[in-house]
Amino acid sequence: MSRRRPSAAPPPTARSVATLAVAFTAGWVIMMLEILGGRMLAPYFGYSVYQWGALIGVVMAALAGGYWLGGRVGDGPQAVPFLLGALVVSTVFVLLVPWFAPAFLPGLRAWGPAWGAVGASALLLGVPSVLLAAVSPIVVRLTLTERVASTAGAVYAVSTVGSIGGTFFTTFYAIPVLGTRLSYHVAGALLVVAVVVVGLARQRRGSLATAALLLLALAPQQGIQPPGLILERESVYNIIQVVDQPHARYLYLNYQDGPQTVMPKDSLLAGSYYDYFLLGPLLSGGRRVLFLGAAAGTALKQLVRAYPDVEVVGVELDPAVIAVAKAHFDLAESPRLHLVAEDARWYVETSRERFDVVAIDLYVTGHIPFYCTTQEFFRAVKSRLTDRGIVMMNVLSIQAGDELIAPFVRTVASVFPSVFLIGSGNFILIASNASVTESELKAALTGRPAPAVVGEVAVRAAPSFRTAVAGPEWPIFTDDRNDVEFRTFRMFYGQY
Repeated sequence: MSRRRPSAAPPPTARSVATLAVAFTAGWVIMMLEILGGRMLAPYFGYSVYQWGALIGVVMAALAGGYWLGGRVGDGPQAVPFLLGALVVSTVFVLLVPWFAPAFLPGLRAWGPAWGAVGASALLLGVPSVLLAAVSPIVVRLTLTERVASTAGAVYAVSTVGSIGGTFFTTFYAIPVLGTRLSYHVAGALLVVAVVVVGLARQRRGSLATAALLLLALAPQQGIQPPGLILERESVYNIIQVVDQPHARYLYLNYQDGPQTVMPKDSLLAGSYYDYFLLGPLLSGGRRVLFLGAAAGTALKQLVRAYPDVEVVGVELDPAVIAVAKAHFDLAESPRLHLVAEDARWYVETSRERFDVVAIDLYVTGHIPFYCTTQEFFRAVKSRLTDRGIVMMNVLSIQAGDELIAPFVRTVASVFPSVFLIGSGNFILIASNASVTESELKAALTGRPAPAVVGEVAVRAAPSFRTAVAGPEWPIFTDDRNDVEFRTFRMFYGQY
């Protein structure tokens, strides 16, 4: 008895190839929107596990809903009109996101870091992700042959390849080269092309007129710029803005709730927590400083100018920020100032140099990266210190009592024998590699010879200098268990 051979797959037609191209485009744009959504959420929810978990979860839910919807519609007579409508509505939505997001996202912060991020992700991604996910099941129906499994497999493979392309394109080219706003217009342009392809393949002339109207909306519009803005660019890591005002120049990274760097124009001192880092060489008695989180370098320049014999290594994650600091904030490398573009934790774990002071000011959209708040991180920092070296770390803790600063104190005290604090609000947490008393460090603060500008800062710091205390009820941050992002969000925005 002879076995029947499966029939050969029919050659693809121009119509089926065009329809597959639409599935490819839908997959590409979905991933563009997910990654761009991370940029849009960052000023309001930070780059945190909550933000990315919300984005991924919302997109997965939208895909599930879209696949179901596309399956239901695809078997009916309205498959092609629905497909065109889904592409048109998605295009309009994508073009509007950069405009409506800043108006609505701040209000969603009141929902908290978890549900607020979920709500914001749904607002930005829900509608277009559902509609674009519905494309693939409809495309399966429109290109269906008797080989159902082969057709479905081909469509979803093509869509997934599009998703891969959209991911790499957005991450490695669109955001750093084009910027977030223009990248949304690119996504919209791709969807307009998909509308044209479907219209031509299915002889829907009305869709071509709709596509022509959408093209008129694709011209990029300049957003509202802050007064004094002299530079705006995007890098792989940051949205970078430089704002020039009469008495100071400001660096903003990703959001404008607070500057990353303030450079006074008429004095060396900034009159803020930056100045306290000048006390590092005075307290340690040494002259080698490692600064993690250099940003535009105000504190680094203060150290080099105040102490004629201090050597500073400044570590900054983003090479683009270093370039902006050199071009717009008078930060220049010299034999006493060396700049390194590197992740802070990776640097302290791989470097073999020893320092008398390790200064830490690591904030991204109001948050310290969780992996730079843990026991493991501070042990790595300790390994970079000389025997009597000290750590100085900026910790912003306002509106929440001890809820944020106390876990930092407990974490650092689990690694270092002596821990102290200066200030309030913007705390400077100080830890010594050697066991010292509060009176000994206070004597160094007020009794050692120091440059005049450093002495001025020491007088300002002395009244608030005290031993740091935190009870056992507060957690110790580790790489394994760490809720610093949640605590930081609640510190900024209160209970919700």
